[in-house]
Amino acid sequence: MKKKTIYLVVIVMILLICIIAFFKPLSLSNIARENNQIKMVLNEFGVRNGEAYIDSTDYQAITTEQKSAILALLEKYTYRRTFGTLFSDGSISGLGDKTLSIYVYADVSLVGSIFMSSSGKIAVNEKSYRMKNAEQFIEQIIEIMGQAN
Repeated sequence: MKKKTIYLVVIVMILLICIIAFFKPLSLSNIARENNQIKMVLNEFGVRNGEAYIDSTDYQAITTEQKSAILALLEKYTYRRTFGTLFSDGSISGLGDKTLSIYVYADVSLVGSIFMSSSGKIAVNEKSYRMKNAEQFIEQIIEIMGQAN
């Protein structure tokens, strides 16, 4: 009886450690490096004068200063796995009023992507996650990209 209890406690502890490790915050900075190219697309959704609209802004020409600011911003933000992450295909619903797509390239090959909605739902490399301050992150990217324009 005592051995069974010890085994059960050990199994429960291992399970708890695995769950904690699975849900620990992941850094957005793991997606992009200094030597990568970064391209972004911002979409804003809404209704204007009774008509639905989508305003799209392409951020293709990113300066060195903007790239440094973006990389620093990626260092500050984290995202988390959800129960659905393991089985997800990267699709997201309930987008909110803004989405930001970040594409990371090494030479000519796509090495990473982030699709982020202002609702806090994000997809990183085609897997779904949650991000606590996604709307704030998007606003800071808009601010960074507006500095040189």
